[in-house]
Amino acid sequence: MHKKLLALMLIAALQPSWAQPTEKDIKNRQDIQSQLLDAKVLLEKDNGRLWGKPIWNDSIIAIDFDSSIYSLIKLPGSQTDNDTLHYKTMDSKSLAFVNTTQKYQGKEYATVMRNYLDDKSATVIHELFHLLQMKSRKLNGDSIGYLDQTDARILLRLEYQALKNALKAIIEKRKTDEVKNCLKDAAIFRKIRQKHHAEYLSAELELETLEGLANYTGLVLSSYENKYEKAIEEINSRENAKTYTRPFPYATGPAYGLIFDYLDIPWRNGLDKTYDFGAICQSMIFSSDLTASRKELESAKKRNGFGEINRQEMAREKEQNRLIAYYTSLLVSKPVLKVAVADLEHYGRTFNMNGTLALKDKGMVYSSIKGRDRSGKNFGNFATAEGKSQLGRAGILSFEKNGQAYFVFPLPCKIEEKKIIGEFYEIQLNPGWKAIMQKDGNMEIIREQ
Repeated sequence: MHKKLLALMLIAALQPSWAQPTEKDIKNRQDIQSQLLDAKVLLEKDNGRLWGKPIWNDSIIAIDFDSSIYSLIKLPGSQTDNDTLHYKTMDSKSLAFVNTTQKYQGKEYATVMRNYLDDKSATVIHELFHLLQMKSRKLNGDSIGYLDQTDARILLRLEYQALKNALKAIIEKRKTDEVKNCLKDAAIFRKIRQKHHAEYLSAELELETLEGLANYTGLVLSSYENKYEKAIEEINSRENAKTYTRPFPYATGPAYGLIFDYLDIPWRNGLDKTYDFGAICQSMIFSSDLTASRKELESAKKRNGFGEINRQEMAREKEQNRLIAYYTSLLVSKPVLKVAVADLEHYGRTFNMNGTLALKDKGMVYSSIKGRDRSGKNFGNFATAEGKSQLGRAGILSFEKNGQAYFVFPLPCKIEEKKIIGEFYEIQLNPGWKAIMQKDGNMEIIREQ
């Protein structure tokens, strides 16, 4: 009897924490289930009307910060209380804590962080849209470096203001011509900016198609009632970001999409193409070349607050130049640790898109970034340190040359077997890789012979 009682006690001790949930656990699961089902109802109601294909997909995982994950389908090793929501604790290296699409146990899922589930289904729809989008074509998701140049920022902010004016005109039920006039201002500023930086246009439009359409879809199919106001809030949020190189389509996508819908033009034409909002304005709304005389341009700039925008951007340029000098010294002039990515297709990166800086002709600096090898063919995993990943302090340089991708780190403080530790980063090397010192004082991570 004593041995049997002891065995039962041991079994109970080994049971996972899920076995005896607290009231908080129960409420958390109920909330997650409700939020996932709310999104499902919205998307099943749409039933493919928006894009011609249904967006709902059971392949979505909600991730909590305690490493617990939740799904409406049974995951290997998961548990359920009601045959609707399934949950388990994930391995620390299996999924990144980020809203994105990523593979889990060999299958592609949309993943949404727990704290993003209560936004009227917008983020869930956004990420599920990406799953659908990926089936049609692959799109560039890299930052667009020129958008932090002062001239580009000024023109983008003028475009933002014109879009906000168009959305406000819709909210206030003003005449359609007023909406169109505001939209024309936005399209003119956009055309000038893109003409000045034409070499980036293809990549820019791909990123805007990728994230702009997803953010538009998330908003338009969400249960938010004040969608035009939310689009204005999105513009304000992205305009206040420290960098514009990655966040901009999250503002332009919903704004242009909602305005096009309001004007009732058939602009959505499948997911296998790149969308050019300026070209849509020109061909479907204004039916003419979007050009402005010097006098007309000056009037448009005045209408959209050029004086204050210009003043703010001139002040910002001084700080930007300081950051460029800092990172040029840290990652270009001084000795560094460099590594080539052997299998880029299976090397995952997550980063703070508000913490990037373009170094002209050198690459993109990421102040907060994590890299994760998904194939075993790369050098290993790395991450910037929590609390030390601000612009002006931390930075990892990424660039491509002759089809090969590289990461550049400041020289490490110490190396402990397979762990490389820097002032604000840590690299965990895979077996078969090592860091070596070169004659010029730089270091490189290479395969062991």
